[in-house]
Amino acid sequence: MILWKKPAPAAPKKTAAQYILGVSVSAEGAAAAMLRDGKVIFSAYEPPPAGGAAASFPSAVVSAALEKASEAENVILGVQDMAAVAFCGKPLAEYARLRSEWMALAPAGFGRFMVTAPGAFVKKRLGEGLLARELAAVSWGEVPALTLYPEHQLACAASAFYASPFEDSAILSLDGPGEGPAAAVCMGSGEKIKVLRELLHPDSPQLLSGALAAYAGYGGEAAWELFTAPEAADKERAGEFYRRIVSELAELREDGSVRLSRRYFSEADGMRPDLPRWRKLFGLGPGSGGELEGERLDFAAAARAALEELVYRLGAQAKRLSGSNNLCLCAPPELKLAAEGKLKAAGLFVNIWSQPYSAPESKAAGAALAARHIYFGIKRPAIYPRSWGEPVKQELPEESAPPFGVNPPRPLSAAARLGHAAYFWLYLTPAAAAARFSTPGEKAAAGSERASFYVARARIYAREDLEGAGAGPAPR
Repeated sequence: MILWKKPAPAAPKKTAAQYILGVSVSAEGAAAAMLRDGKVIFSAYEPPPAGGAAASFPSAVVSAALEKASEAENVILGVQDMAAVAFCGKPLAEYARLRSEWMALAPAGFGRFMVTAPGAFVKKRLGEGLLARELAAVSWGEVPALTLYPEHQLACAASAFYASPFEDSAILSLDGPGEGPAAAVCMGSGEKIKVLRELLHPDSPQLLSGALAAYAGYGGEAAWELFTAPEAADKERAGEFYRRIVSELAELREDGSVRLSRRYFSEADGMRPDLPRWRKLFGLGPGSGGELEGERLDFAAAARAALEELVYRLGAQAKRLSGSNNLCLCAPPELKLAAEGKLKAAGLFVNIWSQPYSAPESKAAGAALAARHIYFGIKRPAIYPRSWGEPVKQELPEESAPPFGVNPPRPLSAAARLGHAAYFWLYLTPAAAAARFSTPGEKAAAGSERASFYVARARIYAREDLEGAGAGPAPR
């Protein structure tokens, strides 16, 4: 057995610069970003592994980030030399959310459980100590002096606002769920970020935009191409499609809050579209890509108009609550393009800044930026270093073998699948039945009876909100 020792540094291990390492692990993959005095000098991304395995700790990317910091200082730096390691999201709180969803749906939702369980169990382990062990594995056994866990929506908002040229701004974070919120309306001023309203999962603008784009024929990463499709062939038919989207598929309030119809989105299947009911509603099946024509072209035009209206109403709400003339937007590409339509034409904001969507690099960088400005309280400079207009992507050399992490990704074995299935049927399902029997829940109020689907939060993020891998402190 070979014991690797940290090589002697080329110079005394002292630097006036502050380094913060940001890490993100999600279903979209894993990433790391290195912050040097508030400037992102490195970000890179590992795609999710094939074979149903969950994204794991990005060992190779973190190692490359530390190398980049070492090059900048001409000193070999490890995680112990970082002012902090900031992990995007609170992994134990995210696991708790998923477990609550499993319990609420059991015995239905088995397919959803099998898809989400690998990632959820990885998050649970990261929050219970795996993160420290993974960092030690790529940094000569060192552990970070400080580990922070900014909330998912905070990291997304931070990646947009702190990299913008604005001293104050309204912020829309539409990046999907983490610990619970699927979207957030915030405002930023100086180094502070205040959350104002939240939409809770599964009522997610991102889910709606992805479903509409996929049904039009632009699924997955091609969703943004919905906004490159030609205009409607039959405007009257497109108008009817639009009416059905905003009245049947989702309830869209004047304040931008939205509720997805459980009739057309299956909760037991992770809010995937119920295709037979969509066919009945629109009179056409899902698109399969290629050039659009006829009624499919009209559906694409209606979907664009619905998303533009959604983003316009969200922006108008952000304007009312913040009073700012600036808007920072963290959202998937199709929602960014939607902001270029009615919202921009309305002139509600003098400036609109769209954070470059390169998930999860942006989340890793946002976590590090939140640590710098909220936890450490370092003020933003008058002219912010905006080199991160586009993420500084680093291609990892193929010839160098990535560091072997504690928990390397591997396809799920038959035994692991069997174990997950046993956990669902022998533990979750009986536990869910017992919980329903002991505390019968009250029937939720119908969506149509609510004036808004927002959850009001109205508080400024403080340094204690970044501490701990579980749920944050109660709203103040």
